[in-house]
Amino acid sequence: MSDNEYLRLPHGMFDREEEWIRRERKILDLHAKSGEKIGCKLTKYSPLGYTSTFIKGANTAKDKVYTLNSKSGKSLILSCDSTPSVFRNYVTNSNGEPKRIAFVAPLFRYRNSHSRHFTQLGYSIINENPSSDESLDINLIQLAKSMIDLFNANGIKTKIHLNDYSALRNILNRYVPADELPELLHALQFSSKDERIKIFQQVIKDEGESNQLIELFSQEEPKIVIYSDKKENKMKLPKEYMKIYKMAEGLNYITGADVYFDPVDLHSIETIDTFALRFRTLEGIALGDGGEYSKYARKWNEKIKNFWSVASGVEAIERNSPQQQLTEEIKRKIAICNIDASSNFVLKVMKLLENMGENVVYKGNIKNVGKAIKKIKDEYTHIAILGSNEENGKDINIKSLNLEDSLVIESPNKGISIKNIVHDEEER
Repeated sequence: MSDNEYLRLPHGMFDREEEWIRRERKILDLHAKSGEKIGCKLTKYSPLGYTSTFIKGANTAKDKVYTLNSKSGKSLILSCDSTPSVFRNYVTNSNGEPKRIAFVAPLFRYRNSHSRHFTQLGYSIINENPSSDESLDINLIQLAKSMIDLFNANGIKTKIHLNDYSALRNILNRYVPADELPELLHALQFSSKDERIKIFQQVIKDEGESNQLIELFSQEEPKIVIYSDKKENKMKLPKEYMKIYKMAEGLNYITGADVYFDPVDLHSIETIDTFALRFRTLEGIALGDGGEYSKYARKWNEKIKNFWSVASGVEAIERNSPQQQLTEEIKRKIAICNIDASSNFVLKVMKLLENMGENVVYKGNIKNVGKAIKKIKDEYTHIAILGSNEENGKDINIKSLNLEDSLVIESPNKGISIKNIVHDEEER
């Protein structure tokens, strides 16, 4: 162990400084407002839970987690996924009624990444009725709209990648026993292009269907979906995938984002039922994902019948958003410097300026005005130099450091002489 280890943080953990914290606060505020528009109630989840919470229904913990035991021997885990936390909170605090949530979840994942602690945020709809049209998941579209609104509010231009996991499952179900399908899907999720082709050739006995899937999974780039192409099926989709056209049109119509069909991305196929969304920057950087998780939710607890969710992260948004003015613009930020005025007089001036709505910071006693200005000119817009003249009633100059908006205010001691004050105090 290094002697200086106590001075370091573990890999992937960070202390955050002022500018980053301001950006985080802005992102969280915009997230809350976006969720409020569709009736979501804001909730922040605990960073610690029982291991059982994260392995019930589907093992979202796996092996890249931070585990520990309580003093009583209970197996605990630093939260690694927001979805089980949403389930836990809902089941323990509701009676099965419909609910919409804008969630914030501190997460920890022991992974090969520079960041192992991050804050996930998103929106969930629980136990509302699904759309009557299987080709148009309105609940998921509405959640996608809130997420796109959040990205737009942070200055990020976004596109949506769309997939339909139920389509692939329906094809494979004809050739693979139900108990073997999860393992096969896991293999497909993490296989290379050539490995996937071999799997399809071995598993799918119908040569036509096999070739269709091989062609689908051999495309180099996601293709933008145009609804008018459906009539002639210009994307050459297997019949099981035809719902992509209508769902993509609905997403584009409501969110305004271009929608691309991305059949090769099988992220979270073990938990998403049907349509899977991936939110990406125009350059292709992943910002978040989502879909319908009803089957997973029902396995977790029978109280949850239907569940849709989308998620992103504070860090992903902060990292990809342009540098913006994050606070209300401060017209003036005045530095108060003192030469030889009394401390009581300095306080009087500060109070006077604050009552005028100004932002004031006391910078202490100085001897050289030029050096004082040089030190503060990058952080402050104005400077006021106080001394015995101002304390004796002379007007106070608020000098601009960068702009031409200097101003003059009356001294709070105007008409009062320091000598008279001293004389009065001596008489007492």
